Amino acid sequence: MELVLDYPDNILETLKLTPEEFTREARYLLAVKLVELGRISMGRAAEMIGVSKPTFLMEMGRYRLSAFPLEKNQLAADIDNAQINLR
Repeated sequence: MELVLDYPDNILETLKLTPEEFTREARYLLAVKLVELGRISMGRAAEMIGVSKPTFLMEMGRYRLSAFPLEKNQLAADIDNAQINLR
């Protein structure tokens, strides 16, 4: 399957990317966003862009998206529990 995306000619210059780099970046951004929204799994996203799941997981960090997202209250509870267990 193919996705066609029209963009202004100067976007590559603005982003300092080659057409190939821009295509790769756009594919990763779409896959990462679909994972973030819960629309597809990480495995499906990796498959979609043609990389291994571990490679996709490492790339997610580049986009500041955790492979294991936590709500703020979950994170606070985990920190509290860790501090209690360290005592």
